Amino acid sequence: MPSAKTQSKLMMVIVFCAFISIGFPDAVLGVAWPEMRLDFDRSLKDLGIILIFGSIGYFSSAAFSGSILARIGVGKTLAFSTLLVAAGLFGYAISPSFWLLPLVAICVGFGSGAVDAGLNFYAAEHYSNKVMNWLHAFFGLGAMIGPFIMAGTLNAGASWRWGYAIVATITLTLGVIFVLRMNGWDESTHAVDEASRIPAVSVLRMPLVWLQISLFFFMCGIESSVGYWAATLLRERFGESASVAGVWAGLYWGAVGLGRIVIPVIFHRVPTARIVQGGVITMLIAALIMIPDAAWMTKCGVVLFGLGNAPMFPNLMTLTPHRYGREVAIHTIGFQVSAATAGIAVIPSLAGVIADSTTLTAIPIVIAAFAVVAVILESQLRSRTGHADTVH
Repeated sequence: MPSAKTQSKLMMVIVFCAFISIGFPDAVLGVAWPEMRLDFDRSLKDLGIILIFGSIGYFSSAAFSGSILARIGVGKTLAFSTLLVAAGLFGYAISPSFWLLPLVAICVGFGSGAVDAGLNFYAAEHYSNKVMNWLHAFFGLGAMIGPFIMAGTLNAGASWRWGYAIVATITLTLGVIFVLRMNGWDESTHAVDEASRIPAVSVLRMPLVWLQISLFFFMCGIESSVGYWAATLLRERFGESASVAGVWAGLYWGAVGLGRIVIPVIFHRVPTARIVQGGVITMLIAALIMIPDAAWMTKCGVVLFGLGNAPMFPNLMTLTPHRYGREVAIHTIGFQVSAATAGIAVIPSLAGVIADSTTLTAIPIVIAAFAVVAVILESQLRSRTGHADTVH
């Protein structure tokens, strides 16, 4: 029988793989969309339809993640939800018409939301801030690999459907692994049972919780806007090839992953809240760099935005139990993921609608405008929770 130490190491490997699996669906659509919309004869803004339906599924599962975790535990939630994501990705690959895509997106979103909220609660409870950043770096790795797979598929002359089929197969493989190991998480579910005794409605009555929820909405909205629109900007604004645009979209997520590995090492003496502050300001600067009509500036802005965005999500998740306490955090984390999902649907969609009516330059302008809002929210949140923000 494996020792407890071996089991612990194996569980950490599984958690790292799980974060990779979260990243796959988020980034592939942005690279595939220019080809998908031509195949289905859709306009630029119709990406928003897919995002909104995907967010409905994501929001629904994330909002109730506290109750789901309390009932079936992290292991079963991860296993079944990852298989659901894989089924949805296969659905993208075989979809005969555009109007099946929103239904498939609900499936992917529902599975991803449960995985995201469950893993973040588990990681915030069991791992240090440094490990939390590394875990989210593997999300960036998955989000980088996905666009590279799609870009390579398109560059080889194959359909975007094959790109989705490859990503779906990888996700299915991970899902099977999670099924085989799903009972190994049971020892950690008692914390969920205790925390779930505070009603979610009571948590939603806390103004400070809403401040952080709002930050997640805008922060993740602009993060996804860069991820979804980077390839389209480079292809349709500057005339870059599909492969080049796909590589830079992948490099964006690669910068996110790299930042989550190196930032905790370089700035290990800096309080977590100050790292978050630096990240959101960097995102604003990067968005401003992307506005001028120069491809090289957009490419630089994309990578810089990824580095600025890198510490935001994992560090805010780490701060959540310290700011609100474990009993509140189990619900707050789910609400944060739900708010992030809403932002991922609304802000990129709004940017697409405005760009469709004006020019593609509107996309980085919208991102910069909402980055200003994120800077203000982060400042307010930090000033009201300073006593809990000394985590390293």
